[in-house]
Amino acid sequence: MAGEHTPALRISDAERERTVRTLGEHHAVGRLTYDEFVERMDLAYDARTYEQLDVLTADLPEAPAVPAQPQKRRWLVAVMGGNERAEEIAHDSTVIVDVMGGSDLDLRRASFPAGEASVTAIAFMGGSTIWVPEGARVELSGFAFMGGNSNSVPAAGSGPLIRIKAWSLMGGIDVRSGSRRRDRTRALPPPPRL
Repeated sequence: MAGEHTPALRISDAERERTVRTLGEHHAVGRLTYDEFVERMDLAYDARTYEQLDVLTADLPEAPAVPAQPQKRRWLVAVMGGNERAEEIAHDSTVIVDVMGGSDLDLRRASFPAGEASVTAIAFMGGSTIWVPEGARVELSGFAFMGGNSNSVPAAGSGPLIRIKAWSLMGGIDVRSGSRRRDRTRALPPPPRL
């Protein structure tokens, strides 16, 4: 019927929170100053209708790209035992300490927000295996006494740079890429039944 006014639809607390989260993401990438973010956040919490929320994000793109935050430092310590860790995001710095134990650090599927990472591995009567992505550039340095450190990663890589400092005393640190033997075993089809 002509002349009828349709009431504005009301919003929920979850929708207010979603808008504030979106505004925070835009502030994180620099589209909103701190003051603009605070002002719009206050308006979002006071909003009662969709129209009031829509005004707050009308001049912003749909999905802001939030930059991945580089991870700082991770420790892996194995004393008369073992560690096995597969990372999704490479830390800026990882420290591995093996004392009569061993660690297995898998970076093959990790993203490298900074384009590089460093690993310091210390082995005393133990050892570490560090798995890096195919194509990674590896710089291995350090010292081995009554043990050994090895890098079996091909040199002509164009992937992330991984700096590894390996210190071994009666132990060893291996740097590898590719698939592990157990990964290949899992991928094999079961033997035929007779």
